[in-house]
Amino acid sequence: MEDFHKLEWSIPQEADGRSVKTYLRQNKKMSGSTWKVLKRDGEIILNNKRASGKDGVTYKDLLCVYLPGMPFPEGIPACHLPLDILFEDSHLLIVNKPPGLPTLPGRGREAETLAGAVRYYYEKYDIRASFHAVSRLDRETSGIVTIAKHRYAHQRLAAFFDTYSGMKQYIGITDGIWYPSEGVIHAPMERRPDSIVKQHVSTHGKRAKTGFQVVKRKHGRSMVRFTLYSGRTHQIRVHSAYVGHPIVGDDLYGMKGRDVERHALHASRLCIFHPVTEKWQTIEADLPEDMENIL
Repeated sequence: MEDFHKLEWSIPQEADGRSVKTYLRQNKKMSGSTWKVLKRDGEIILNNKRASGKDGVTYKDLLCVYLPGMPFPEGIPACHLPLDILFEDSHLLIVNKPPGLPTLPGRGREAETLAGAVRYYYEKYDIRASFHAVSRLDRETSGIVTIAKHRYAHQRLAAFFDTYSGMKQYIGITDGIWYPSEGVIHAPMERRPDSIVKQHVSTHGKRAKTGFQVVKRKHGRSMVRFTLYSGRTHQIRVHSAYVGHPIVGDDLYGMKGRDVERHALHASRLCIFHPVTEKWQTIEADLPEDMENIL
């Protein structure tokens, strides 16, 4: 079944006696839409025999689910760019995105994108998978991007990130000597009414919470480790500027840098609950050279 994604589980004791559908929907958090696709176009195998959602499962049964694949998104040309792969299995591809590379084509319909590089990689190695960027980064932000290869991995990871579970950490270099050395910024955010891009802190905005810990102070600048407890657009950049220490090179919320050609922000660490194996995994991406050279 080359065009299908195989998900496999051994039934735990607490699920003994449940139906296949109940086990997938309740124990494995399969969404209603994914279940409908599986029921219509996929296949369920229980102990090496075809099964349906009504069939019961017992302790130590082997359940295999074959989900139909999804085509790679249209309008994304393949491009031959190196991929820094941090983790890969049948369900996820996690890469270290370089600065200056957009995740997806924008209004300019860029020829070179991270999605295009992934498409080239998939085609070269005959990997039948789609592209669902569960955690996107701005063009200029470097670091960890998580890509789901199929609909189930996508829906589970999206739900995981929507509840702000796990941990996302960034390294940023900011203007000024940052004090105190650690703390939390609570400042709600919303889009500025006079801009389609720019965000700002506002009492009418949505909850936004950012943790910070100073790593180094030098030459009038600070290297800071940020932890996201919410996921607002430009959150770290806005919060840093709000407390008087904009990210170096951020010409949207601070000023253009003298010695860096982009805002100095890097997604450095990610702790996630794997959507299929259900094991915690920590992924790390080294600081890129352009940021290493600033301090």
